[in-house]
Amino acid sequence: MSTTETTGDETDASSSSGFRNLILKLVVSGGLLAYLVVQSDLDTFAAAVHDADIRLFVLATGFFVLSNALGAGQWYLLLRAQDLAISMRQAIVFYWVGVFFNNVLLGNIGGDALRIYDIRRLTGNSTGGAAATVMDRFVGLFSTCLLALTAWALIAEVRVVGLITILGPVWLGLSVVLAAGLSRRLGSYLQGLANRFLPQRGAQIFAEVRQSVFVYRERKQLLLLAWVISLAVQFSRILVYWTAGLAVGLSMDTLPYFVGFQPLAAVIAALPISIGGLGVREGVLVELFGRVGIIESQAFALSLLGYAAGIAASLLGGIAFVLRRVQPPVERATE
Repeated sequence: MSTTETTGDETDASSSSGFRNLILKLVVSGGLLAYLVVQSDLDTFAAAVHDADIRLFVLATGFFVLSNALGAGQWYLLLRAQDLAISMRQAIVFYWVGVFFNNVLLGNIGGDALRIYDIRRLTGNSTGGAAATVMDRFVGLFSTCLLALTAWALIAEVRVVGLITILGPVWLGLSVVLAAGLSRRLGSYLQGLANRFLPQRGAQIFAEVRQSVFVYRERKQLLLLAWVISLAVQFSRILVYWTAGLAVGLSMDTLPYFVGFQPLAAVIAALPISIGGLGVREGVLVELFGRVGIIESQAFALSLLGYAAGIAASLLGGIAFVLRRVQPPVERATE
């Protein structure tokens, strides 16, 4: 069989696998949403959505916009630490486009890949963009888990849902990986393992990314500032769902529960088993809020409204995607 035929077979197999994964995700999301609809009181759910305060929904969308603006600033700081020639305006556009594709498309990392691709087209450097984006994700997840664990420690009612059993190991694992990336000794040990077990090209890529991540070791103040901004980003995302809860009739004193519950739902929804976490997120929030006496219909409604607020805010990224213009280095040099 020729190389061309082999490549064609591999492409067909990849397309078939991707289609099966899509169907599976649709089944998971659709099945979970159908189950929640059946379990909920439809009259109460319809009334909660129909009577939702539109002003609070707009405010929830505004909190998501705020989180994106802060997130773009955080990513810009991490990019500048890589000495990449990118302006704040360009970073904002790339970040918003990435959020749009993460929220609207079927996966949760497609937007990250597009951010890295745009950075490579703009600067000719893909490893620096990848390192900044990976660090951006790591710091965000670290902050998310920390906020939830703080709520778990302070609120007795939150403890009954066992947040520590999921977020605790995740947070500890992130701490170890981050330490390995910033530690010269651990990094050298991991590089040795990569050289031993990975193909030459794979070990080379690992070395390039590790070297880019190691840059942040020498810029501790910048990394600390990025972490503080990340806390604000994640808290703003929590406020999105809290405000959506207020819109469907929940009281203001439920905020601590949202601090404890929404991060856990976000972590589980990020697993690549559904369409943008739809259905999974709602199921987790319905279960968690049910433990503290909030009826299923309200929890289901607030989750869908929070998701809708994120989609509405993300549409700005879709507009930016259409209008953006990225000049490759060769074009700039020619000009």
